[in-house]
Amino acid sequence: MPTRILADTNFLLIPERFKVDIFDVSADAVNDLTEFYVSSRVLDEIQHLKENAKPSFFRELRIAETFAGMCTFIVDPSDNDVDDSLVSLALREGMVLGTSDAELRQKARAAGVKVLYLRQKSYLVLDG
Repeated sequence: MPTRILADTNFLLIPERFKVDIFDVSADAVNDLTEFYVSSRVLDEIQHLKENAKPSFFRELRIAETFAGMCTFIVDPSDNDVDDSLVSLALREGMVLGTSDAELRQKARAAGVKVLYLRQKSYLVLDG
């Protein structure tokens, strides 16, 4: 069974910002086949960020939406903030959390969730 990766908004921005293909290099980082998932909360966050985004960031967010469309969609009815809902969803479903957010990485690791993140702006690393 492939490793399931739950992507957050920052993780979906990696391909555009750092020219790292998260879909290709993640398999090497986790040493397994991968399947990507995105929660409804992440898509809501992208929509919210687009509302007041400057043109360059708006373009990045549109590209992130395209990458989100390549992932399997999960409805997350949680009322928690986006970060907390991602950690609880990853923990509940046994997923690896893909993020570039240092604070979210710490929350996830404290909860026992494995984290896939960008290191030195050039490659992905699995922590946990």
